[in-house]
Amino acid sequence: MAILILISILLLPAPAASENEVTGIIGESVLLSCDLKSSTAIDTARLRFHWQDESERVLYSFDKGEENQHQDSLYTNRTKAFRSEMSSGNMSIKLSQVTLEDKQNVYRAFATLFGENDKHNHPCRTTLLVAARFPTPSVTVNKTNMNATCSTQRGYPQPMVTWTIQDRGNRTLDPWEVQTNITLDSESGLYNVWSQVNITENQTVTCHIFNPVLRETVSNTTIVSPSINTDPAGDVQKGFTPINITPIIITIVVILVLILFSIGGYFVDKKQDLSPWTMPEDYLT
Repeated sequence: MAILILISILLLPAPAASENEVTGIIGESVLLSCDLKSSTAIDTARLRFHWQDESERVLYSFDKGEENQHQDSLYTNRTKAFRSEMSSGNMSIKLSQVTLEDKQNVYRAFATLFGENDKHNHPCRTTLLVAARFPTPSVTVNKTNMNATCSTQRGYPQPMVTWTIQDRGNRTLDPWEVQTNITLDSESGLYNVWSQVNITENQTVTCHIFNPVLRETVSNTTIVSPSINTDPAGDVQKGFTPINITPIIITIVVILVLILFSIGGYFVDKKQDLSPWTMPEDYLT
């Protein structure tokens, strides 16, 4: 019976590593969290742990007080642990300067606590998703062709583009009503977006760019109206901020008044110059 119990214990699966999924913004830092969940304080002089990626490259290593003796060059100067919190079981590290190469990487933490009975642990597993925010799109209206164009650059991953139009109601355009071109920049690996729809006057059109990893939407809205800010060529409008012409009118009126006063003063002086000359009474005495 004792032998059967021992075999059962040996066949029990090891405790599963805690799994986590985090999102990192390209160029920023992300936390890879891990907790040993120790009920007592950990002597860091007996602690060894490291993080590695799915290619078994070491991000960070801690060996009884010594850091990064086995770190891969890919992660040089990119990781930082929280040494003051290790005694409480915090094995988390901060990964800085997230890149596209880090996407969908699975990172694992391994820990060993040396002592009378060495304890080996595989406590944490984290999958890193990578994203870059799309800037607010610009929307340009072409009144000659009666279409609106939406564009934005340098986001990740590939977004979803939708348009809504409001005239008598508010509706989302069907895919067949929208012409969209999403291109991947070969140098940066980021996406650029161009999209166009047909419009009519007196409509409000909105372009939406949805990032599926960040679950974030950026939008821009414009109003199609012939009375609002048409450029001199009469076919393109990019913004819809009405021009305040009151100061211009006031300036013109002031200039005209000054000109009239100048002309009036000139004729008054001229009239005085042409008046007959009268001899003073005491001239002949």
